[in-house]
Amino acid sequence: MNSALRLRLRLLGYAVPPGSCKRMQRWPLARSLSSSPFLAAKPTRPLASPSVSRTSISSQRWASTATATKPQDEPTHEAAVQPEVQGASKAGGPTFDSLKDAVHPLTLKALTIKPFQHKHMTPVQAEVLSLMPELSHPYHPDTVASRPPRDLLVKAKTGTGKTVAFLVPAIEARLSLIEQKAKQAVADAGLKSDPALEARIRRSYPRQHCGTLIISPTRELATQIANEALRVAYHHEGFEVRLFVGGMSKRTQMRDWMRGRRDIVVATPGRLRDLLTSEPDIVNGLKETQTLILDEADTLLDMGFRDDLEAIIDYLPQTPVRQTFLFSATVSPAIRQVARASLDKKHHFIDVTDDSSPVHAHIPQYHTVLPSAADQIPHVLRLLIHDQLTNAGKSKTILFLPTTKLTQLYASVLREVSRSFLPAGRQTHVYEIHSKRTQEARTNTSDTFRRDTSGAAILVTSDVSARGVDYPGVTRVIQVGIPSSTEQYIHRVGRTGRAGGSGRGDLVLLPWEVGFLTWKLSDVPLKPVTTSELNAQVTALSRKYDTDGPKAFFKDGTSGSSRRSGSGPITNYNGPLLPLAEELDAKVKQFLPSLDSEAVRETFASLLGYYISKTPEMRTTKDVILQGCRDYSTEGLGLPEPPYVSDDFLQRIGYSDGRTKRWGASRNSRDFSGPRPSSPWLQRGRMDRRSDDSREFSRSDDRSFGGSSDEYRTSRYDKPAFKGRDSYEREPRRQESFGPRSGFTDGGFVKRRSFDRRDSR
Repeated sequence: MNSALRLRLRLLGYAVPPGSCKRMQRWPLARSLSSSPFLAAKPTRPLASPSVSRTSISSQRWASTATATKPQDEPTHEAAVQPEVQGASKAGGPTFDSLKDAVHPLTLKALTIKPFQHKHMTPVQAEVLSLMPELSHPYHPDTVASRPPRDLLVKAKTGTGKTVAFLVPAIEARLSLIEQKAKQAVADAGLKSDPALEARIRRSYPRQHCGTLIISPTRELATQIANEALRVAYHHEGFEVRLFVGGMSKRTQMRDWMRGRRDIVVATPGRLRDLLTSEPDIVNGLKETQTLILDEADTLLDMGFRDDLEAIIDYLPQTPVRQTFLFSATVSPAIRQVARASLDKKHHFIDVTDDSSPVHAHIPQYHTVLPSAADQIPHVLRLLIHDQLTNAGKSKTILFLPTTKLTQLYASVLREVSRSFLPAGRQTHVYEIHSKRTQEARTNTSDTFRRDTSGAAILVTSDVSARGVDYPGVTRVIQVGIPSSTEQYIHRVGRTGRAGGSGRGDLVLLPWEVGFLTWKLSDVPLKPVTTSELNAQVTALSRKYDTDGPKAFFKDGTSGSSRRSGSGPITNYNGPLLPLAEELDAKVKQFLPSLDSEAVRETFASLLGYYISKTPEMRTTKDVILQGCRDYSTEGLGLPEPPYVSDDFLQRIGYSDGRTKRWGASRNSRDFSGPRPSSPWLQRGRMDRRSDDSREFSRSDDRSFGGSSDEYRTSRYDKPAFKGRDSYEREPRRQESFGPRSGFTDGGFVKRRSFDRRDSR
């Protein structure tokens, strides 16, 4: 038996005695994520690396380039700032040490020693990495017929460690190709050996051609992948990653592209297609791309990026020259079409989802059909109260809304009412993420929520946070209104219970939304819970807290005193809580008239546009949706009368049957046709006009940009401030990562820089 076959059999769980393949004992590889939770390998000291941020690796940290070089000693940091390791190693699975004959020793060192300190692989990692080293061998036309498949279609849920699964073969393939090009250059020169020529090729080839192109649906996920790539390449000196996403300077991205190596490129479809159509240097750099990886492919299609993907792929080498990995949580007909178009006919299909439902089956999921629109805000508040009581001292909730306007409004509402209606009161942290916020604000908010260990945190968000981004310790996901698709419901729920942890999902629907539940979510294990049942549960918990005290709830910490800002998790609630629970409905009813009427009207318009497009999926009519949105604006949000809706606006959103439908106020009132005057809401839905920057818990620190080479100095891409920077051949190099630097020096030379908010200006 050859060594490669022996290695693959070991990774798949067979005990293979040396020199024999006759006696094999199957090792039970657990494939179900719900049957045995992942256990993260805990490092003896917090992770730190010159290839990653010294504080935390964040999906929200922005950059356009980074370099991974050999590390030196680094200081420790508090565990609270460390990110959740996606797909943490599962005890009992194949070990990473079994890869020692299949991957580069420095790659294995990053996985098993620093920075990851992993021991065991997750199921998706075991399946993919069992194909090593053949999976990373460079393409050669003479071996196409005889070699095993190089392309992959992988069906795996989020949070299962798939990022490491595709990064390891990508990095290994890049290293192998560079060595192949160096040796080929010597052979083409008619020489037997020439170390100097090989060294020149090893330096020049990575600076001219892209190794792996990874396409991700969102900026946040793209940045997270880029940071993860730097961690896997931690010990490979000079290995660099480029990041092309919107919300940051294209000029800076191009300057870094021309100056540095192009080992791995992580991009969002929109920004990459823009660069391909406007920058010939990007086209030239990608024309020999070795590997294409489509991560979260189902979300890429859901977000309407199919045309962009097809256009981008046209710039790349064709299969089988190009290797392609396609990762998706679901394999829908649309995904199969993309697979047929992008993958080689001879490819591996890997499915590591055991359960018939694509949803994480170990997460309890509930749905509530509200009696009326007036019950929505009280019910959501009761869900938050329920979570703060059942997860006392560790409550961390994500609240998803269908539109940006409703997200803004809900964030403003929760900031106002949390102090009076929730057990944690003023100690509740409310965060807000949506497309109307600047990229810098989204970055700060995401980073801070990720690190929040207050025990009373709420993230109010649109679908910007639905996928990929890891938020450790999320105890509950609440979805208000229907999601955009079944897949989106799955991805939202996947924000809790990650890496085998516990969590809960709640779906809150208005009566006219119930068609989506019965039509699109029939295969999802949703259990019904009524408003009265939840009310009874919250009342019982509140009474128990008032009777038994905080010791019965705060079991993991010292109870008896409220947390002061910055001093640790909450250890006590200011009671009594029972009166708050009993008076909740009346207090919400009193509060609603104080909502900004302009904010409510804009929210109504956004909801009407959203739901009209979902008419077929809801199995209802547009008339029902229009009436439902009108009722919601008055009963649910306290508007005195429904907003005026013009015929022109209804036609623009696809609602027109030739009849006049001027609903609500008079013609002279504000409608939704034509230019809009400046709104006193100021795109936020606040009930006051004060800046709430201090309530976002965002950080501010000084930034500096560390350059590398001056070789690409033109008036278009360079700035006078960067003149005189060190050339790329000077040692030691500046070491960079996707995240803010920690402010210390490496060997007394230079401060590390990071992909941070400098690019947003």
